[in-house]
Amino acid sequence: MQKLGDIAGDRLTIDCATCRRHGSYRLDGLMERFGPEVSTLDLLRALTASCRHQRGPGAAVARKYESQCLATLRLPMAVSLEPPVPPGTPFAIEVWDERGRVEMRLGVIYPLDGAIAAFEAVKNAYPRNEITLRQACRVLCKRERPGQPVHVDADPGVAR
Repeated sequence: MQKLGDIAGDRLTIDCATCRRHGSYRLDGLMERFGPEVSTLDLLRALTASCRHQRGPGAAVARKYESQCLATLRLPMAVSLEPPVPPGTPFAIEVWDERGRVEMRLGVIYPLDGAIAAFEAVKNAYPRNEITLRQACRVLCKRERPGQPVHVDADPGVAR
């Protein structure tokens, strides 16, 4: 069972759909009142004790036309340890096999200068494979497989 002292963040909220009550509480104030060892269930019961639809533990089930307290405790979002994803489309470095299929995706990198540096390092690590640096379907850099002819488009200066 989760304790009040285990909650990360600075606020928690309580909502009740039955009586349409809403409350927002600072965690440091709640810890002063109830202590860090109180369980979240006991905290919810203490904070919603004044609800006219609240029933005690072991009370009879609400009848057909009676309302029951539906208070919920919303805890703050847990802190994510994942780095934030920058906007835009990432760059992928891929190694291709002899049949023209992607054999490995070695990395997905966001800054272009880092992707180009990684592409240069990968070219040395895989000397016999075709290597591409792509952004979605656009090929930015490509190293052909050694011994394979280079195809030239109608536009001079653009090599595949």
